[in-house]
Amino acid sequence: MTQRPDPAEELVGMFARMSGMLLTETTVATALSTVTALAAETIAGSAGSGISLLDRDGRRITSAATDALVEQLDDAQYELDEGPCLTAWREGIVVRSDGSGDARRWPTWIARAHELGMRSFLSAPLTNGDDHLGAIKVYSTTVEAYDDHAEELLRRFAARASIFVGNVKTLQASERLSDQLKETLRSRDQIAMARGILMARNGIGAAEAFRELTAESHRSRRLVGDVAARIVASVADA
Repeated sequence: MTQRPDPAEELVGMFARMSGMLLTETTVATALSTVTALAAETIAGSAGSGISLLDRDGRRITSAATDALVEQLDDAQYELDEGPCLTAWREGIVVRSDGSGDARRWPTWIARAHELGMRSFLSAPLTNGDDHLGAIKVYSTTVEAYDDHAEELLRRFAARASIFVGNVKTLQASERLSDQLKETLRSRDQIAMARGILMARNGIGAAEAFRELTAESHRSRRLVGDVAARIVASVADA
């Protein structure tokens, strides 16, 4: 019988293949879905697995989940602002169910989770240096489903996924910076054009033209760039 490769090696290979690909929402979602599927399959006793991250608006979301139970359990944590996944995320620690102590730590969430059939959980943080990016977790419908071995497995999944998620976050930040830079350059060019138009129209110098732009910005309560854009547009439409 062919021996199956180590799950951690599978993750390394998967992310290595993706390193040369264009990171789109589709490819990122596919990668995270693969991570959760492998985690649920590899860590014995798991009924499901998921990854929680922040979306572009800063909201906590479940970015990947193997089934509806995971999404329901996560949604309850986001709503109540308590639970093992959020604790792992905030404190940067691995959190494992321990029976009666769970009800004292997250009383409302534990009660709701038990209603949904959850009996054990294990959650590990996704970290990039000092940044806590999110968390990966597995849930089970069996009491005391996870041991030290399961905890180490999930820690390895989290380590590999953290590198990938950190790279995605860096790329997204770079794209946002690039967009901001483009807008800054466009606004600067329009201000220069508007200043030139005012100089020619009113027979004034560059400094006086710029003062007129800023004065109109103050009167109209619009940004200088918007005032400049309107002046440039008025000439183009003339």
